[in-house]
Amino acid sequence: MFSEKCYKVLLSGFYLLLIWGFYACGSTRHLKENEFLLRKNQIKLQTTKTYAGKTALKEALQSSVAQQHNTYLLGAFPVKTWWYNLRYKRYQSDTANFQIRSGMAEAPVVFDRHSIALSLMRMQNLLLNEGYFDAKLSAKVDTVAKKKVMVTYTVDAQEEYLVDTIQFVADSSLLQSVMQPIWESKTLVKQAIPYSNNLLSEERSQMVNLAREQGFYRFNTDNIQFELDTMAQRKLRSKKSVVESAADVLAGKLKQTRPAVTVSAMVQAEQYPQAFDRYRFRNVYVYPEYVDNERFLHNFTQEQEANSYTFRLKSEQSPVRTGVISKKLSLKPGQIYRQSDYDKTLLQLNDLEIFNYARVFIVEDSAQQADGMRLLDAHVVLNPGRKYDFSTNFELSGGDLYLAGSALNASVINKNLFRGANQLSISANYGFELNQTKNTDQRFFERFYLMTQNFGLNTRLIAPDFVVPFRYNSSRVNSPQTVFNLGLNFLDRTNLFRLRTLNGGFGYRWKSGPWTTWQFNPLFFNALNLSNISDSFQVRLDEVQAIRNAYQENFILGEALEFIHNTEGKRPDRHYFLRLGFEESGLLLKGVGALRSAWLDKGIAFNYARYLRFDFDARQYFHRQSSTWAFRFYGGLGLPYGGAQTMPYVKQYFVGGAYSIRGWAPRLLGPGSYLHPAAINATDRLFVDQSGDLKLEFNAEYRFRMMQLFAGAIGLQGAFFVDAGNIWLMHPDANMPGAAFRWDKFYADLAMSPGLGLRADIGGFLILRADWAFAIKKPYERASNGWVIDQIDFGSRSWRNENLHLNLGIGFPF
Repeated sequence: MFSEKCYKVLLSGFYLLLIWGFYACGSTRHLKENEFLLRKNQIKLQTTKTYAGKTALKEALQSSVAQQHNTYLLGAFPVKTWWYNLRYKRYQSDTANFQIRSGMAEAPVVFDRHSIALSLMRMQNLLLNEGYFDAKLSAKVDTVAKKKVMVTYTVDAQEEYLVDTIQFVADSSLLQSVMQPIWESKTLVKQAIPYSNNLLSEERSQMVNLAREQGFYRFNTDNIQFELDTMAQRKLRSKKSVVESAADVLAGKLKQTRPAVTVSAMVQAEQYPQAFDRYRFRNVYVYPEYVDNERFLHNFTQEQEANSYTFRLKSEQSPVRTGVISKKLSLKPGQIYRQSDYDKTLLQLNDLEIFNYARVFIVEDSAQQADGMRLLDAHVVLNPGRKYDFSTNFELSGGDLYLAGSALNASVINKNLFRGANQLSISANYGFELNQTKNTDQRFFERFYLMTQNFGLNTRLIAPDFVVPFRYNSSRVNSPQTVFNLGLNFLDRTNLFRLRTLNGGFGYRWKSGPWTTWQFNPLFFNALNLSNISDSFQVRLDEVQAIRNAYQENFILGEALEFIHNTEGKRPDRHYFLRLGFEESGLLLKGVGALRSAWLDKGIAFNYARYLRFDFDARQYFHRQSSTWAFRFYGGLGLPYGGAQTMPYVKQYFVGGAYSIRGWAPRLLGPGSYLHPAAINATDRLFVDQSGDLKLEFNAEYRFRMMQLFAGAIGLQGAFFVDAGNIWLMHPDANMPGAAFRWDKFYADLAMSPGLGLRADIGGFLILRADWAFAIKKPYERASNGWVIDQIDFGSRSWRNENLHLNLGIGFPF
C-alpha cells in the first residue's frame, strides 16, 4: 500500500499537471476572435417509444447532425484536442500527419451556424423514414463557457404511424393472377406494425424474389413503387413482441393507439415490358475448363451430354467427373427460372473448393417462345484451381517444464481425388523437448537430454455428397458432404511413459438454409493406451487425481449431432450464433456386449465410456458504427450412466484462460467451491487440472475502436468485459468437498472477473489480443458469498501478482 505522504505527493503532481495542461493546450487557445468551439450537440427527444427504442432513435438522430463535436474522454476531457493544440504549429504545416490520420489528435471543431439547417433537414428525413410524419423540430444555440457553444436540438416525434393495409396493383393480368396470392400471403407489411421505409425496402426485395421464384426473370425493384395514404383517421393499437409488450406495460403505454397509413404497391413495366413475361431454361451448358477472360462460347473442341446437361470441353475428359458437377446444378433444362436455383447452383459449385470460382451467364432467346414462356440458355463457367496444396511450419518454444522444444508440421491436400472433388488431407507432425541437468561436472552440451518426443499422423477425407448404401434425391439437400477422419498419435516421455491415442469416425454435414448447418456423426471413437510406465510416474498416478484421470485407459465409441445457426452477414446492425450439440457413448458397445454374452457367454472385457453429453453456445452481437456489444451464454452437461461415475477426461469441461473466465488461468477454477491445495502455490499449479461434468458460463464484452496505425493497416481496439460461471461435478466426491452441483449453492459457486483488453487488427485477417482480468467473486471464499471486491488493491504488488492475469490470444474470445 502507498503511504499517505506518497498519495499527497502524487495528488499534488497530478493537480500541477492538470493546471499546466489547461494552460498550455486548452481547447480554445488558438481560436480567432469571432470563432467558437462546438462543445456539444444535445438531443432532447420526446417520443412514445419505450427506453430501448428511444435510445436507438436518439443515437440515429445524433448521427444525423452535420457537424459533430470533438471527442471527450469520460464526456469531460478533450484529450485529443489538447494534444493537437500542444503541437499546433506542427499540425498546421503537416495536415496529413500520422497522428491526425490515426485519430490520436483532433483539431478543434469550430462552430458553423449554417450546419444547423442541414442537421434539421437530415433529422426530418430520418423521422419520415421511421414513420413519424408529424414530427416537430427546432434548434437553439447556447454559450456554455468562454468561446464555447452548445447546440440543443429539440425533437417532438409526435405519434408513430402504423400500417393499416397493403394493396397490390399490377399492370399485368398474368403477373397479377400468379403473384398477388403469393405476395398477400408472404407480405412483411402486416397490419398494426410500425411503418418505416426500411420495412418497404425489405418488402420490395421480397416481392422481387418471390416473382423471380415463379419464372419472372426480368422482374426487378424498378418495377415497384409504393404510394402512402395518411388521410384516414383510423387508429390502431400496435402489435409487438412479448418483450416489447412487457416494456409497454411497465411504461404504461399498452392501451395507447397510433394513427395509421395505407400502403399501395404499384407494379409497373416501366422501360422493360419483359418484366411481365415468364421464362424457362432451354439448354444448360457447362464449361469446366474456363480460363480468365476467354471467349468460352467458342473456345471448346467437343461436347458431352450428361444428365440432360451439355458439357463443353477442351480435352478428352472433364477435370471433375461430369456426374459430380451435375449433382451440384439446380438449373435444369425445361424448368422455369427460379432465383433460389440460381443461388444454390453457385453456392454448391463453390463449396466443392476445386474451382477458383463459378459463374452463371444467362442468355435470353427473344425470338423463340414455348407454352407462352420465353426461353433462356444458362452458361456455367468453372475456373479450375490447383489440385494440390502443401503447407509446412516450424515452431520453437520454451516452457516451465522444459528448456527448449521444436515442432515440425507438414500437410498435403488433394482437392480432387479420383476426379470426384473429394478432398484428402494428410498431415504429419514431429516434435521434441530438451531439458538440461544442473550437473556442472559435465560438459555444457552433455547436460542436455531428450525429455519428450511426439509424432502424429492424421488424415481426413471429405466427399461432396452423402456416402450411403441407398439412393436419395441429392437435389433436396444443400451442400451435402461426408467426412471421414482417422488419426494416430504417439507421445514418448523419456523414463516416464509412452502414450498412444487413436481417434476417428465419419459423419454427414449439410445446410438446411443459408444460415443453418447440421452435422451428424453416426460413429466416432477415441482410444488411449499407456505403456512403459516408470516407478516414479506410477507414484504420481497414485497420488494426483488429475493426472490419473488424464491418463486413464478408456475406449470411447458413440455418435453425435450438431446444429449451428449463424446469421452473421444477414443484417449489418446485429447477428446471433447458436450451436447445439449432443453426444452419446456406450449404447452401441452395450448392445454388442449383450449379443456377445448371449451367443458366447462372454461380454466385453475392456473398459468403455458410457455417457450422454449436451452442449450449447448462444451468442448475440449488436454492432454500431464504432463499437460492438457481444454477449455469450454457453456450457454443457455430461451425464455418466450404466454404472459409470465420471465422464471421460477428454469429454469433461474446464474453465479459465484466454477464451473463458479470464480472471483465472486454464483449469485452475472449480469444480464448484472446491480449491485444489496446489492452486495456492504458483510453483505447484502445473499439476492442477480441474474439470467437471457440468459447465455454465456467461460473458459480456464491449468492444470499441481506438485508432488506426500505418495508414489503416493496423487497427487498435479496446474492450471492457465481465466473465462469470463455473464447472461442477454431477456426483459428490469425498476428496473434493463443495465440487458437486447444488441448486441452493448455485449463486455462491459462481465465479466472476471483469477486465479490459487491447486488440490489434492486422490487415483484417489476424487479430492479436491481450486481456487483463482479475477476480471479484471467488467461490472458494466462504465469506460474503465469495465477493472479494473489498480486497482489490491495485497499488499492492503482491495483490497484482496473485490476482491480475494477462491472457494472450489470437482472434476474439467469442
